[in-house]
Amino acid sequence: MQDREEFFRHLAWDIEGLALKSERRGLVPAVRLDGTADIKWESQRFGPERKTIFETFPNVQFYDYTKWPADKRAEIPANYHLTHSRSEDNEQMILDALAFGRSVAVVFSTPTKSGKRPAGKLPLTWNGYEIVDGDESDLRFLDRPGSVVGLRAKGKAQNDDSGFVVQVKEGEEHVISSNDYQQLVAKMEARVIEFA
Repeated sequence: MQDREEFFRHLAWDIEGLALKSERRGLVPAVRLDGTADIKWESQRFGPERKTIFETFPNVQFYDYTKWPADKRAEIPANYHLTHSRSEDNEQMILDALAFGRSVAVVFSTPTKSGKRPAGKLPLTWNGYEIVDGDESDLRFLDRPGSVVGLRAKGKAQNDDSGFVVQVKEGEEHVISSNDYQQLVAKMEARVIEFA
């Protein structure tokens, strides 16, 4: 679409439809604006009132991934969550984002004992920060501030040697997925009943 204003009209129309549908179902609408472009949406204004998409839809939760430094995206609206993406050449920037209280996404190799991937477990921590399993949900705005979102290498990334994928060392402690946790709790509850 060539016309920027026309694009924003279509975007606003789609978000309005989602917001109405969500409201009827008692849900909070969530929109991930960017797939790959890494646009600074917080500075994009449109329409006769020159509002941002966040001002236009204050009751919609927006979220994205970005490779911009945290200090270049410091003015983030309350209904917009950014997760900074680690790559092979921006690790210091990612550590700065964590210090700024932002969430970051890090891709890990996750070999299993059989050597099959990507089903392996994520490490517990990265550079001293606790890891949450980012493959369980894409709803990053639900993560606590300053989270390291662990993602398993998939596709071509499974064979990456550029430094983009953080190599998990054998013997590292691992994150317990929510399924594993639920199974562990069920086993513990069964043992408690056995001993009671």
